[in-house]
Amino acid sequence: MKFITSHISIMVLISFLAFLRLYLTYAGCVCTTVPCPVEGNNTIVMGNGFALIDYIYENHRDYEVVVSASGTITVGSLDHGTDTTSCTQQYSRMLEDDGEQDCDAGHILANRLGGYGNQPINIFPQNMTVNRGEYAQFEGDIYDCMKNGGGVGHLSWDFYYDDCGRTMPSSVEYVAVFEDGDCGTIRSLFPN
Repeated sequence: MKFITSHISIMVLISFLAFLRLYLTYAGCVCTTVPCPVEGNNTIVMGNGFALIDYIYENHRDYEVVVSASGTITVGSLDHGTDTTSCTQQYSRMLEDDGEQDCDAGHILANRLGGYGNQPINIFPQNMTVNRGEYAQFEGDIYDCMKNGGGVGHLSWDFYYDDCGRTMPSSVEYVAVFEDGDCGTIRSLFPN
């Protein structure tokens, strides 16, 4: 009985230390005014109320990481996003596990599409070159489709990890389907 009680005490202590580590990491600035992701479904209304995105998070090494997201945007969400902050950049670098510490705090839903950069739920550690290059161009294509009669855009992302111990995705698949206009469906798989 003493062994079981001791084992339970150790498990409680380990759980508390994991919580304390996350609290101290995030409490500095990241999760003081906005929520941090939790395991399972996380939903944010962004883009001045015209973008609704659901994010699915799972636990990797005591950190919540995004595995997928999906939702809708309308023309009303365009140009109603926000830039990242020093706190969300800190958050993304905490998840960057490639040893470089030079990632961007990548918006899942882009700023120009209505995504909020101060919301950790909408941020992932993204390769700087990809974020500012081909990923930005793809987001520009979505923006143009919406501006040219896309109506409602249905967006989805799948984040792939080399294994469940990684906290930075190795690639991201991004798909956009438009209800109206001439764009139809666009998709791309981005390295990270």
